Amino acid sequence: MTTALVIGAAGGIGRAVVARLIADGTTVVAVDRDPAVAQLPGVAVSFTGDATDEDLLAAALDAAPEPPSMLVHAVLSEHRAPLGELEPRHWHRVFNEGLVSAWQAAAALVRRKPAGAPASIVLVGSVHAHGAAPGFAPYAVAKAGLGALARAAATEWGHLGVRTNVVEPGFVAVPRNAHRWREATARERVRAAYPLDRLCSPEEIAEVVAFLAGPSSSYVNGVCLPVDGGALAVLPEVHLGRRE
Repeated sequence: MTTALVIGAAGGIGRAVVARLIADGTTVVAVDRDPAVAQLPGVAVSFTGDATDEDLLAAALDAAPEPPSMLVHAVLSEHRAPLGELEPRHWHRVFNEGLVSAWQAAAALVRRKPAGAPASIVLVGSVHAHGAAPGFAPYAVAKAGLGALARAAATEWGHLGVRTNVVEPGFVAVPRNAHRWREATARERVRAAYPLDRLCSPEEIAEVVAFLAGPSSSYVNGVCLPVDGGALAVLPEVHLGRRE
């Protein structure tokens, strides 16, 4: 039996990941600050609370029927404001929730892992780690930090059989950003930025997470994998040409 701890399980991507892992026969322990986590179908046990709460994290790991061999960290934390208007508390909160909590969960899983047993950690990052958008600085820096964390973990934990990788989605059509894909004009603006000429579903991200979490990627370690339909490959003048 394979057990996974999914943090951020009630979000749009988190829900899709939970469903995908359960479909593979994985036992899922789900954590989210949203009480809706308690209604996720098929999970073995769920916990409502903050991802930075070490006691909550320990309780979730201890409640698993066996030490989890998979961790998926899909936590969204952001504070949107221009750089000049940000305060230290904004940075601290976003970093603690979006980056430090990933390290906390990963380290806790590794400490509980039976000696010699393989484990896989998948962190959900963002293409914001590679390009800037006004008002998103704390979010972007935290997501970029996940890549550095994955490389550090790959270097230090690889010999323990632990693989750590990052999935970096572009725009994903989830309920949180429905105002940008349900309205036709807004949807067209987003769609035009992606060479595949369509939006990404959370289930498509979940497929990549499942691949990196599972045995099919057994020699993939310390990688940041954009899942963005080719958006990062496009030069700015391509978009200019589309507007002309």
